[in-house]
Amino acid sequence: MRFRGRFFRVGFFSGALLFAAVAGAAGTGADATDWPLRGEVGGDVKIAALEDLGLVWRAEATREGLVLRGARPGLALELGLRPRADGSWAWELRRGEADVAELWPVLRPALGEAAAGWSASGRVELAGEGEWSASAGPTGELRVALREGWARSDELEAEVSGVELDAATRELAAGTAPMTQRLRVAKVEAAGAELERVDLRFGLREGGVLELADGEAMFLGGKIRLRPFRLPLGAPALTAAAEVEGLRLDEAARLAPWLLQAAQGLMRGRVELAWDPNKGLRVRDGGLGIASQEGAVIRLAPSPGLLTGEMEPKFRLLPWRWARGIGIHNPAYAPLKDIEMGREGIRVERFEVVFWPDGLGRGRTATVHIHGQPTGGKLVEEVKLDINFHGPWSEFLAFGLNNEIARLSFRVQE
Repeated sequence: MRFRGRFFRVGFFSGALLFAAVAGAAGTGADATDWPLRGEVGGDVKIAALEDLGLVWRAEATREGLVLRGARPGLALELGLRPRADGSWAWELRRGEADVAELWPVLRPALGEAAAGWSASGRVELAGEGEWSASAGPTGELRVALREGWARSDELEAEVSGVELDAATRELAAGTAPMTQRLRVAKVEAAGAELERVDLRFGLREGGVLELADGEAMFLGGKIRLRPFRLPLGAPALTAAAEVEGLRLDEAARLAPWLLQAAQGLMRGRVELAWDPNKGLRVRDGGLGIASQEGAVIRLAPSPGLLTGEMEPKFRLLPWRWARGIGIHNPAYAPLKDIEMGREGIRVERFEVVFWPDGLGRGRTATVHIHGQPTGGKLVEEVKLDINFHGPWSEFLAFGLNNEIARLSFRVQE
């Protein structure tokens, strides 16, 4: 015997189990063998919580229990339900497969402004099992896995690739998750810079607050370690501190060709990052410095006048214009000219990047201090440069700033 119904409009877990009414009284004292149905029931079902996905649901009741199947392009779900002796139900998510690219036109509006302008793809796999009862609601474990995740924003010139998520929770009713969730990202490209091998461990607290347990990523050949922080998903904004170790100067030189044409050495330090939807990403505080002076050398990009702009090749002996060519040779001019044109390097004794919270003095974003000795000569004993950067942090990352030289000094060896 087979019965077909029309449509039922119900909630996801509680309503889906409304099919228990088919059993009449599959209450306390019944078990799977007492399931009173002696035939099959099939029909179409609408689950209110999932209607926006456009799922077409089919329900089937057999002697073993109930099966709900939902499908639409890019999404397939199958949920099995079996009655138990105490009146509860055992549930099992037997199949859960989603294609992010297919679902993105539906998911993007639901995610709000943060997803505007982004494209995304990937495969999502869902699985789980547990119990359901009228008194306790759903219990058990739900598992989510994302593979081959990818997202891109042409407007922001940002791309995220190789995304893998492994998440699981047994706190279904609370909507929380323990600090065992893991997100891995192969590469993040934004503002001319790249993060690689991002690895985050996190949890979800009550009220929709994401809490980071720890995280790390590779940047410019070095490692960034994130300290724990909390991010409210309802009103996203965060402040996070990061430890930086082994940042390679040659990689940094590649991102700043107008400043450096070659470099070698390692940097380390600490920075504090802030982000919110209105102001974007900012560096609030912190700095970077040379990890070891040994082997740290830089060669400036050709910058005529950087060191010799206010210097004459000769010391004038006579004040008159016609006597301009008469004077004593300035021994520092040629070595400094070689340095500013990148023909001679600087052996670094001090190379520091200092970040200013929300800008310091006329919107200054950061200052680079360089202090060292020329690699090939002895006439100039040391060179000092302080370079100020102006503009928002996003531009600083892209090195599209006004690289005004605030001050510079040098000393001629006696």
